[in-house]
Amino acid sequence: MKASVDTFLSIDSGTSKSILNSLKDQICLIDTTGVICFVNEEWNRFALSNGNALSSCGIGTDYLQQCEKEPIVHQGLQAILAGDADCFNFEYPCHSPSTKRWFLMQATPLQTNHEFIEGVVIRHVDITKQKLLELQLKDYAEKDALTSLFNRRYFEEQLTKEVNLALKRNTCLSLLYIDTDNFKEINDAYGHLAGDQVLKELALQIAAVSRSSDTAARIGGDEFAILMPNTNKAELELIANRVRQEIRHLKILEQGQPIDVTVSIGGKSFDDGSRLNSMAKWVDKALYSAKAKGKNQVVIV
Repeated sequence: MKASVDTFLSIDSGTSKSILNSLKDQICLIDTTGVICFVNEEWNRFALSNGNALSSCGIGTDYLQQCEKEPIVHQGLQAILAGDADCFNFEYPCHSPSTKRWFLMQATPLQTNHEFIEGVVIRHVDITKQKLLELQLKDYAEKDALTSLFNRRYFEEQLTKEVNLALKRNTCLSLLYIDTDNFKEINDAYGHLAGDQVLKELALQIAAVSRSSDTAARIGGDEFAILMPNTNKAELELIANRVRQEIRHLKILEQGQPIDVTVSIGGKSFDDGSRLNSMAKWVDKALYSAKAKGKNQVVIV
C-alpha cells in the first residue's frame, strides 16, 4: 500500500503540493499503518507555533499511536482504514493561555482506485469564528440580557431535567425563590435605570453563592430562583440565609443616596418523588409566607 501512496503523491506532485500548501487548513496523509507520509506547510507551521517538535507530528510519525490518548479519534480513523466508515468528524478545543480556539478534524479515505483504501486524508479546520458565534447565540437563547443569569425558559427546562434525575437516582433536590421587596417603590423613587442596577447587583450576589451544579435564574421581573441538586434542608437553610444577609448589606447608591434593598426567600428541599413534580407550587407558598411575615425573611418548609 505504501507504494500506492507514493505513486499518488508523485502524480503532478509540484502542482498538487502547491495547491495543498496554499490552503490555510492543516492537512496530512497517513498510510494504512497509520504513519504520516505527507503534510502541507500549514501543518508544520501550526505545529511549530504551538511548541511541538516536527519529530512528534511530522512525516514518519505514527499518527494512530499519537491518537490513542483520544479513543474516539483513534476508533474513527481505524473505522475508515477498515472500510467501515466513509468519513469521520471530531470537534475539539485547542486553547492557548491567551486565546480560545476550536478546530474540526475531518478524515476521509484515500482511494487511488475504487476498490482499495490506500490511507486517510486528515484535515484540521479552524472553526473558532463559528464556535464563538454559536456560543453567543446559545447565550442569547439561555441567558437573561439584563442580569446574565439563566432565563425562565432555560430554568424550566433544567427543572424538568433535575426532577427526572432526582426521581431516577432517589436523591434530594432543593429550590429557592427570591423576590425583591418593594421593587415597585424603588423604581418609582429612583427610576428604572436604578431599578435595573439593583437587579444586576442582586444577580451578582445570587451567582456568587451558587455552585457549578446549581441553576441560578431570573424568572420574572424582580424574582429569581436557584435550583440545587443534592441539597438537603439544612444546607438549603444555610444558603438561603446567606443570600438574604449578603443582599441586606449591599451598598447600592443612586445620586449619592443609599438604596435599601431586601429580599424575601421561600424554599423547600424535596426527597419524596410524589412531591417533586409539584415543587414550584410548594416553594411559591413558602415565598408567600416569607412576604406575609413582613419581608426580608426566609421561610423553608
